[in-house]
Amino acid sequence: MAFMDKMKDMAGKAKATMESAAQATKEKYEQVKQENAEKKAQKEAYIAEMESKAAEYGQSLCSMVNEKGSATPESFMSRIAEKELLAFTKDFYDKMVLPGSKASVSCIIMHPYIDEKKVKTIQKKLSIYDGTETPILYMNEAEGQQFLLTRDHFYFKVCLAEDKKFYAQGTIDCKDIDSIKIENGESECILKVNDVTFAAIKIRDAYKQDFITLNEYFKNIAEQDFEIVPEEIDRLIHEKIGDKIYQHIKKYMTYEDELVMYYAGGLDSLAAMDYIACTTKQIIIVNREMLGATSNVKQFYYEDITSMATEQNSKSDDLLVAVIDSALTAALKVCDLIIMVAGAKEKISTLYTIEAERVIAIYHEYRKELKKGSQPAQTIIQQNEPDVLEQIEKLSKLRDSGILSDEEFNQKKAVLLEKL
Repeated sequence: MAFMDKMKDMAGKAKATMESAAQATKEKYEQVKQENAEKKAQKEAYIAEMESKAAEYGQSLCSMVNEKGSATPESFMSRIAEKELLAFTKDFYDKMVLPGSKASVSCIIMHPYIDEKKVKTIQKKLSIYDGTETPILYMNEAEGQQFLLTRDHFYFKVCLAEDKKFYAQGTIDCKDIDSIKIENGESECILKVNDVTFAAIKIRDAYKQDFITLNEYFKNIAEQDFEIVPEEIDRLIHEKIGDKIYQHIKKYMTYEDELVMYYAGGLDSLAAMDYIACTTKQIIIVNREMLGATSNVKQFYYEDITSMATEQNSKSDDLLVAVIDSALTAALKVCDLIIMVAGAKEKISTLYTIEAERVIAIYHEYRKELKKGSQPAQTIIQQNEPDVLEQIEKLSKLRDSGILSDEEFNQKKAVLLEKL
């Protein structure tokens, strides 16, 4: 009996221990549950607070811009006819933004290269834009800040200073905007609208070229200067690519009035320091080694080029590989540029399609100018009419000599006098 009592006692103690452990677990669970609920409540409160601050900040930015603006119906873009603005924007992007910029890493895109697919992407990132207005300029900064400019409105999405995971959004009527500019700093650039600080943007190599061209674009809009001359393009390319590369191109320019009209770097390989440059006279292709020593330079004057085209740049005869290559090419929008010179074919790999198309457009532009200049001047041979008075004097002598009658003389004289 003592043994059985002992066993019951042990069983009772085990049960008590299990019940105690279960109770402790339950209490711990309730404690953790309560702590998680408190953390969730704190997080929700924090999110609500940040969202409220973001909303207030967006409204304050709009108010400050409106206060500092001239509030006239003739401010900034709204004073320009949309058709004229769209035409200038395309011309500016082709001639001023693309040269010297890396199309693959640029943070800006302009009309007409903002297609329907891109518009839908913008709508997802910038919910206040409904997609009904034609986008003129879109900037997508690395930290998620978004800026969209149409003829009538400026849409923005900027980081909140307290927590950059939250964004302030807003829309400003272009009638209330007098100026937009980007000021360079040591580690970041400042976007200003009517001198109101809108956003701090960390400086990245690709952005430097973008911001140079954006300031030029905003300046042209403000001054309503819509003519882009070769000297402007040359100056801006020089500023974007730096003096060292610019002077390297100048080494191969033989005419005193020759200007740089286009530049694209990083051809063929990520390691090679290669580039293509278009001037007012020729196309220069330079292949350089890692240390910068020139290994191969090719120059093609426009009058020597018979044709130029782009083509799919798959290099494989294997069908499957070619299909895969084709898909990658379509995704990356790259191609080969083909230059035909005196029956020989020069292939340049790899340019982005938009870059190759710009090179071809420049070639056609200057080729057309060459054809105009080579046409023989039209020679106009002026046949001088005989002197009327001299003719009448001769007729008079014929009448006096009896060869012409008075009636015949008067008839011919009347015809000659009509020519006076």
